[in-house]
Amino acid sequence: MILVMRFVLLVALLAAPTLAQTSGPTIAATNVPTAPVAMDRELLLKIDRAELGNRFDPSQADALLHAHALIEDYFDKPAERKQIVKSLESTGIDPNVLGRLARIRIHWPDLKGGAYYVNEQVGPHAVKYFLGLPNAYDRSQPWPLVIKLPTADAFANRQPPPGADEVATIYRGWMNEELSHHPDAIVLMPLLNLDEFYGPSYAGMNTVVQPLLHVGERVNVDVSRVHLMGHSMAGHATWNLALHFPTYLASIGVLAGGASADFQRLRIIGLRNLLPVVWHDADDPVIKVDAARGITRALKMQKLDADYDETKGVGHTPTTDVVDRLYGKMRSRTRELYPKHVSLQSNRPDTIFNRNDWLQVYQPLKTGDEKRSIFSRGRGFMITYANTFRADATIAGPNKIEIQTDNVAEMRLYVNDQMIDFAKPVTVVVNRRVRFEGLVKPSVDEMLKDQLFLGRGWRYYTGVIDLDLTTGPRPPTTRAVTKRSSQ
Repeated sequence: MILVMRFVLLVALLAAPTLAQTSGPTIAATNVPTAPVAMDRELLLKIDRAELGNRFDPSQADALLHAHALIEDYFDKPAERKQIVKSLESTGIDPNVLGRLARIRIHWPDLKGGAYYVNEQVGPHAVKYFLGLPNAYDRSQPWPLVIKLPTADAFANRQPPPGADEVATIYRGWMNEELSHHPDAIVLMPLLNLDEFYGPSYAGMNTVVQPLLHVGERVNVDVSRVHLMGHSMAGHATWNLALHFPTYLASIGVLAGGASADFQRLRIIGLRNLLPVVWHDADDPVIKVDAARGITRALKMQKLDADYDETKGVGHTPTTDVVDRLYGKMRSRTRELYPKHVSLQSNRPDTIFNRNDWLQVYQPLKTGDEKRSIFSRGRGFMITYANTFRADATIAGPNKIEIQTDNVAEMRLYVNDQMIDFAKPVTVVVNRRVRFEGLVKPSVDEMLKDQLFLGRGWRYYTGVIDLDLTTGPRPPTTRAVTKRSSQ
């Protein structure tokens, strides 16, 4: 309890600045503007040109800048969203272009290299994390993001517990060490909650997920190169987070960790589009090597990628060589943002846990009895269904999607111009039966609603196809599909 109280004290001491740079044993504010300042026209258009590629039209420059301002208003002014959508539609810009622009924040600050502490209230969440920027950081280009989950070792069993200044010094040392490993990447380190840790409670997982969703407000992140890493208990958390939020990650690095719970193992198929890089030592006296062997074996049984490195005689703590190898493999992975093959299996009612990339399951056919489980660490509980449900979806050809489902009643597919040709009908076959055939109309409204759900800038989907598998196959139509809000 004393340790937790000291940790709460640390949070209070770090609470004052919204974005502050660490310098010395305390947290000192820098000259970062307290009010957002928009980037100048030429810099913003430079970023647009890189983001849009051959879809950038210089003659639309003024319209693009106007659209940027409207997109910012959409996220900042919830009460005005309907009118803002109409204003965006009136610009005449393709919704798919607007989708790519949504990732760009016009108020990204011009930050220098170094370690920063971020503390903001975002909706119901207190978002707290340390942010490390390489010396060469330039907001005009996207940067890889490495998320390192610290362990509690530096704080546990300390008598007396470390004070706020000492804890700040510990974090600054961790950040400097990680930046030395990743001089070409942004580093994010969540502020450790010694009560919740990193889950599997909702509050615990949100200590990582909310910083992940928020960091794009401050820096230019390459969403195809986001990597999550943890050791020991933080390694367990890394597995759990990846199993529940696979869409956001290109790879994970797990050192001496595992995932053995049934509610975790049944989700393994969802890791299809990210790379787990795993290390464990056969002589580990703290966490037995079977923890890593078991889950990597399960991955390979599902024919999923996994890089497993087992050593002997090293023990629980990896050597520098081991860490360097893991980082190299982990960082080499770039995620396909709109993969052709997406899989999902779940037994949880939470909507966010039943979405992988462009595949969403809304309702199983038969849930079975509900089970309430109390978390062994942290507050609260989780609900699981007795029956699992699964969907496996593939873009099988031009404008053709094939899906195999088990125990699924309602689901939704999300598409964009990189996945289909909106000018031609789309065919969706579910369990060898045509369930949809028709045109899908791009929608600014649907694209932005999904950005609110999935997180701004992580993906853009401008069309949706809703499927009710409890009814007979839908007849062919040339009309655009009627869409239902995911919010």
